[in-house]
Amino acid sequence: MSKASLKIIAAASLLLAATACTSSGEKGKPNPTSGASPTSGSSGSARELPKRPAELKLDGVDACKLLTQAQMDQVKVAETVPRKLEVANLGEAPGCFYENGLKYTYAASLITNKGVPFWLSGSGNVDVKVVDVAGYGAAQITLTGTQGFDCAVAVDVAEGQQLHFLYSPGSEKGDSQEQMCSKVNKAAALAVETLKTLK
Repeated sequence: MSKASLKIIAAASLLLAATACTSSGEKGKPNPTSGASPTSGSSGSARELPKRPAELKLDGVDACKLLTQAQMDQVKVAETVPRKLEVANLGEAPGCFYENGLKYTYAASLITNKGVPFWLSGSGNVDVKVVDVAGYGAAQITLTGTQGFDCAVAVDVAEGQQLHFLYSPGSEKGDSQEQMCSKVNKAAALAVETLKTLK
């Protein structure tokens, strides 16, 4: 198996492990989020998304063009790998891995069948808090009870749609949870700026 294939499999495994965990039910069979209790780390008014500055529809967007070369340099990635990605139980979506060799990967997914409120409704095994990404409300998502595993952010770019970014360390370990979330938020913010120019 090639080095590229191994990287893709590793990154895909992390993507699924980080975001597909839901509460109760059989292992490997996610449950719907309706009726689930709120996740820790996000409650009350903090769970409300601010009004979008503008609608940035994801339909027809190339996930591997969300970061320009200059932006890729800013987050220190050199390679893009287009892939269909599945986040939680939302089905496959157009996606792209932005990679720095085996050190770390950003996985971008263009989810057009479910908006960011999906994360705020209380799906299990993840802690969610509302953050600002380039002026847009977003859900920052981490696995409950873990530190330094990875961090994801889902940006509320359009009604019923979300720009989902995940940062996964590979061989480059040692970042705190806060550092990883800062990295993914920065990459997602750059992608939002690019998305504005693609419309």
